[in-house]
Amino acid sequence: MHDKNDVLIIEDSVATTLLLRDFLKKLGYENIKTCDTGRAGIQLFSDLESAGKQPIVLLDFHLPDMNANEIMTGIFNIRPSAKIILETADSKSDEQIKNALRGGAYLYIEKPIRFDNLKNVFETLEKEKDILEEKPSDDLEKIMLHLKSSPRISFARLVEYSELSGDLAKKYLSQLENEKKITKITDMKEVSCIQCDSMRILPNFSCPACNGTNFVQGKLIEHFKCGNVSVENSYKENKCPKCHKEIKILGVDYKIMDNYYICNDCGDKFSDPSHDLLCIKCNNRFPLEKAKWVTSVGYQLSDL
Repeated sequence: MHDKNDVLIIEDSVATTLLLRDFLKKLGYENIKTCDTGRAGIQLFSDLESAGKQPIVLLDFHLPDMNANEIMTGIFNIRPSAKIILETADSKSDEQIKNALRGGAYLYIEKPIRFDNLKNVFETLEKEKDILEEKPSDDLEKIMLHLKSSPRISFARLVEYSELSGDLAKKYLSQLENEKKITKITDMKEVSCIQCDSMRILPNFSCPACNGTNFVQGKLIEHFKCGNVSVENSYKENKCPKCHKEIKILGVDYKIMDNYYICNDCGDKFSDPSHDLLCIKCNNRFPLEKAKWVTSVGYQLSDL
């Protein structure tokens, strides 16, 4: 059994932080760091990573200085394989939550936090780590370990992860099929790096104007009378920050534009961030339209 991971709690509620820390200590997690802002969280994560640690991150979705997507980008730039668990009181249908999950969050837990759910999450992470840290005794066991680590996995990815030749991987997969331990599924089409051909790829989001990652998601309000367009919280007491007139009737005085992004570095406002890809193996960044596409058969463990 391996030592338990460090844990980093990024949460601005003191009460929630104390409850989480005390509960995790009962589960045997001794090395727990806490902070209450996104910037401090990214710095702490960087410090732990530099010390050879791989902390599990518990991240509050709404923080005073940065939102979850921005913090996740900072953490993934330090370690793309980081495990980040979001804490949120928002509905799971909320588009922001979906974007965070698509952006690499491990999963989310709803507030108020049910500690039995949190226990299950950490037990699952421990099992995954056990699988990945097992020392395979032979090549067939290497293949099985990677099959166990994912609900489904492609032939091309198995070849890369196991570092076996295609012919040898086919031999072992055929054997596992005959033993009814695995099942073929439909072909999987995946992206590979244009520089090193690796399939260890993560999405990378940035501001389309300055390419920075310091942006937040929010609502914009356009005041028809003076043409001002700015973030919702700039309209203090329902007054336009440009002309200082009160906005009263939605659709007559003003309109709201949902799900916009605002760059904290250059001030640009945009509906969709720029999107490119990051290769974990060689650190190459490239646009999706230049990516290499690999199609190969998929596999999953059989239900025995």
